[in-house]
Amino acid sequence: MSQKNVKTIDLDRIFHYKNIPDKNRKIIIGVCVALFMITSAVSMYKHFNRPVKPKILPKNVEIGTVIKKDVPIYIDSFGTLASPKNVDVRSQVTGKILKVCFEEGQMVSAGDRLFIIDPSEYVARLNKAEATLSEDLAELKLKSDILIRNRGLVKRDLISQQEFERYETDVAVTAAKIELDKAEIALAKIYLGYCYILSPINGLTGKRQVDPGNIVEANTGPVLVNVKEVDKLYMDFTIPERNLPRVRKAMAEETLKVVLSVTGDESEHFEGKLEFIENSVNDLTGTVFLRANVENKELELWAGQFSKVQLILGTIKNAVLAPYSAVQLGQKGAYVFTVSARHRAELKVITIGQQEDDYIVIEKGLKAGEKVVTAGQLGLRPGVSVKIEPNT
Repeated sequence: MSQKNVKTIDLDRIFHYKNIPDKNRKIIIGVCVALFMITSAVSMYKHFNRPVKPKILPKNVEIGTVIKKDVPIYIDSFGTLASPKNVDVRSQVTGKILKVCFEEGQMVSAGDRLFIIDPSEYVARLNKAEATLSEDLAELKLKSDILIRNRGLVKRDLISQQEFERYETDVAVTAAKIELDKAEIALAKIYLGYCYILSPINGLTGKRQVDPGNIVEANTGPVLVNVKEVDKLYMDFTIPERNLPRVRKAMAEETLKVVLSVTGDESEHFEGKLEFIENSVNDLTGTVFLRANVENKELELWAGQFSKVQLILGTIKNAVLAPYSAVQLGQKGAYVFTVSARHRAELKVITIGQQEDDYIVIEKGLKAGEKVVTAGQLGLRPGVSVKIEPNT
């Protein structure tokens, strides 16, 4: 059957060919042919003029390596350094400051002289007490001699027993006065010693609060100077109540180490030992107070400094760590982009642990040796080709 006959049969089926006049049949055939040609032309035009997809260039990224090493288990906190011995020096006598015997900021030892209060009044009091003692000693000798002479007389009934007892009483009273004089002398020496104000501890002096010539009151007067022990310091900090069981358990097994760094020099780390846990939880803050001892022989630390603290509880053996900058957060949690051997990005969901310097512990999702993207994650998708740039 020829092509023309095939078309005629199709038209007969669709348009009931036998019932259509010849003139109309020719018009319908012409319209169909025209539509077919237009449709074919449009399709060919779209095919040959479709836009060319641009070639996707590799994305520039920086990478790091997942490593494995032992990592300490710790609790982060903040605290303040404090001096174990912190003394405000005051005068224990009233008088005029005669001399200052130290320089501000000087290291002093226990017993070093700091101030001299004018001792004139207290020297005079001591002299007076000593003179009174001498007078009473002479009086005691005289009354003792009288008593001895009258002891023989009372035996011969030349004086009454009552008169003899008066002589005995005079001797006893004078002897008591002598003991009182000795106490007055001791007290005068104490007050005279208070005129020479000594450092009670080994430590560092602060700012001098009085000048020579100032009159100071005993005990209630101004602080003359502050002295702090600085070769050993306390590290006072708190931890949340929920961490207390872990700390107590670890402390029962061994002495816990504390690592701290002070504001302004976070790169320098100092170590101490946990010595004390408060015997109660603060019910207002839900925290527990802890104290560690930190050696400070080189005086690199200063009392009152604010510090970051890590309380070390133990060690994670062979922990997997990834660069901290590689970790991203998404709807499914933390993830990283790894780089395959074919330099294509792959997305991996991970479980993270504590941070360790510039790394973070990976509890699940990665293994040591894998390459992870540390810079250039913006716009990166799984399967995208990457170009590795040197780390800056």
